[in-house]
Parts: sequence; structure tokens; C-alpha cells
Amino acid sequence: MTIRFFSAAAIVALISLASALPVAAQQSLLLTIDLAKAQEETEVGNDIQRQVTELQDQFAENLQTGGAELQSALQELQQQREQFIITDEVYEQRIIELQQQDQQLQARYQLSTQAVQFARTRAAEAFFQAIYPDIEAVMDERGGTALAERHALVLSVEDIDITDEIIRRVNNRITSLEVQLLPVRQEGEEGGN
Repeated sequence: MTIRFFSAAAIVALISLASALPVAAQQSLLLTIDLAKAQEETEVGNDIQRQVTELQDQFAENLQTGGAELQSALQELQQQREQFIITDEVYEQRIIELQQQDQQLQARYQLSTQAVQFARTRAAEAFFQAIYPDIEAVMDERGGTALAERHALVLSVEDIDITDEIIRRVNNRITSLEVQLLPVRQEGEEGGN
């Protein structure tokens, strides 16, 4: 709600400012783009989303496997204790070890979550860089001097929106883009903090 209020206030201020400028300065043209729609409807946007989803699924699978292994080890340990295969002291020591492994798993979960968030941010940046030449070309062709996210405007006319043209051009030019997910080092690993 605050963003819309700010955007509306900014637009009113821009309109007031524009009406006070000389006619020659008013020849600027604001164009709009819906970046979310462009990502959803371009092949490269879908390819990026697929890669990020695969990374997220890979992390989730690794964490689920680790969690299942810990659960299995705990059940086995409890059975050994119930059958008097191990002493209470050994049981307590192994419980501490399992708790440490659980803490490590939780740390890996946090790092995985950060890595996926980082990948999404990198993907969004890479997507914009990939479509920038098309945006620049359309802006030049239409005489645009400024570009705004379509959702940031309260009201606009459809003919200043360049989203569909960008989608068409991007799909004709590029279909895939590799997302680089930099490895996140855990504490204690070589080179870690």
C-alpha cells in the first residue's frame, strides 16, 4: 500500500514538474515493461526458472536424505539401548553426536536456502542483462527516454508498454541462459571463515 501511495505521489509530482517545463523538454517518452511477465513468457526466463528449481530440488533432496539418515540412526540407537546392546553412557554419547549432526544438517539447510536465494537474484540480474539489448533497441525505435516497471505506475496507456515486443524479440534471439550458483563454503572447510 505504501509503495502505491509513493508511486502515485511521485507521478503527481512528475506531472506537475512536466507541466512547468518548456515544450522541448516535454518530448521525453516514458515506456513501461512488465518484467515478471517477460520472465514468465520468454523461453530464456523459463529456462532460468527451471535451473533454479532444479538447484532448489537438489538441495531439498540432499537435506531430506540427511534427515532420513539421522532419523534411522536415532531409531537404531534406541533399539540398541532397549535391547541392552549399548550402555547408557554410550547411548548418551551417540545422542550428542546425532545432535551435532542435526546441527550440521540445519546449517546446511540455511546455507542451501541462502544459495537458492542468491541463485534467484543472480538469475534475475542475468535475465535483465540478457534482455537489455532488446529493451534498448525498442526504446530507440519508439523514442523512449525512460523505462518504468509497469506495476509501479498507477495508470498508463497500453501503447507505452513494450513487454510483448520484448518477449517476441527475446524469444527470437535467446532461448537459454546458464545460472551460475557459486558454492557456499561451510565453516571449517578450506578457505572458509
